[in-house]
Amino acid sequence: MNSATPLFPIAVYWAHIQNLNFHDPLAGVILVGFIVGILVGFFGIAGRFLLPPFLNSFFNFPFNVAVGSDMGQMLGTSSLNLMKFKGLHNVDYKLGGFMLIGTVAGVEGGARIMEWLKRSGHFLVLGRSVQYLDLVLSIFYVALLFWIGLVVYREARGVSGSEGEAGFFPAEPTALTAKLQHLRLPPMIALPVSGIESISLWIIILVGLITGLLVGLLGVGGAFIRLPAFIYLIGCPMAVAIGTDFFENLFSMGYGTLTHSMKGNVDLLLVLVLLVTVVLGSQIGIGLARKFPQIRIRVGFAYIAFAAVFLIFAKLLWL
Repeated sequence: MNSATPLFPIAVYWAHIQNLNFHDPLAGVILVGFIVGILVGFFGIAGRFLLPPFLNSFFNFPFNVAVGSDMGQMLGTSSLNLMKFKGLHNVDYKLGGFMLIGTVAGVEGGARIMEWLKRSGHFLVLGRSVQYLDLVLSIFYVALLFWIGLVVYREARGVSGSEGEAGFFPAEPTALTAKLQHLRLPPMIALPVSGIESISLWIIILVGLITGLLVGLLGVGGAFIRLPAFIYLIGCPMAVAIGTDFFENLFSMGYGTLTHSMKGNVDLLLVLVLLVTVVLGSQIGIGLARKFPQIRIRVGFAYIAFAAVFLIFAKLLWL
């Protein structure tokens, strides 16, 4: 064991029973945690998507450990965030409860897909070994980051400064929202807190299943995927969508952390370090974000996303 043993005895023991190599570059992880925390505070929920690729690219953490440990730290931050909204009555517990049916199933499905990829071993490309897990998750992250960066960049260039102050997600639902709400697929339920008179229960469960699958496989913060789904697919008001998403995250990240820990994918020391550094770094990022217009923040995030795509490619190709 390294010098961290007397400081983190529980984490050392956890690493032992999880069969993890407890030789993490602690100083470097602390630095990356602060940097990602600043990005989260500066760019909002979009910044959380960068942490697992950064851990894999900079410190060679296996994707399964990066994803599982990131879920652990997001469970802590989700618990803190939910407390802010509980007293504001902005949580639609009925919607969140029904969605959890699909979310939990999706998270478990994503974790099992990762486990299957982990056991699939590797293959040879030009005389060098490439793991199926690294290849598949790198492709997912590259595709999603490139698409997200492109969308954010185009939206930033296509709106004026005044229109760009709303953040990454417009508050109004789209025409697709009305079509889904009018889809008569019994059983139909009402969501009074969200102001929805009638919507199919199967739509809610399906949204939970898809978002949960991505959470379990990629460790992506549910807010980054689920928040737009609440607004654009289900039709929740922005305030209710944010509060309900925090409620969902508490359970989806909790279950994700549990199932990934049972599969040996959670490094407790990494979780503790990331939880502290991301929370502290985000406060710095929030302060910095107040000094810049949202239009520039969007463009900045697009450039960061494109840089992350290059980084993942470089890591995968050993450039």
